[in-house]
Amino acid sequence: MAFLDLINVSKSFGSLPVVEEFTVQIEKGEFISFLGPSGCGKTTVLRMIAGFETPTAGTLTINGKDQRPLKPNQRNIGMVFQAYALFPNMTVHDNVAFGLKVAGMAKPDIDKRVKEMLALIKLDHLATRFPYQMSGGQQQRVALARAIAV
Repeated sequence: MAFLDLINVSKSFGSLPVVEEFTVQIEKGEFISFLGPSGCGKTTVLRMIAGFETPTAGTLTINGKDQRPLKPNQRNIGMVFQAYALFPNMTVHDNVAFGLKVAGMAKPDIDKRVKEMLALIKLDHLATRFPYQMSGGQQQRVALARAIAV
């Protein structure tokens, strides 16, 4: 059993199948990429893992626990959307801290975790900037830090 198991996962929208009997096993700490042509189901698979879509068939487990009945906020999974969805009215620090605040983490712990994440993505010197003051690549790294932080 891997950390994340998708076994024969399928998803249809009405009568249109978009993912058919997809199987993948991913170990904790492993980095993977889903590659394929437009419309082949890559984003749908990611949305099923995150809980934004429910598989039509198959099993989806994390650490052996069935994820299908769980809502996205119950899965402890971070997802970076194709549009980064940074809050334009929040600084880099506050964007990275957002999920931690929602989770109820104490402020000193949030600040420590945000500092760790910004150091990891090498943007600690930009903590007080707003998204519009950064390049697209920097914004992408902030979105990744926000997802990893939780």
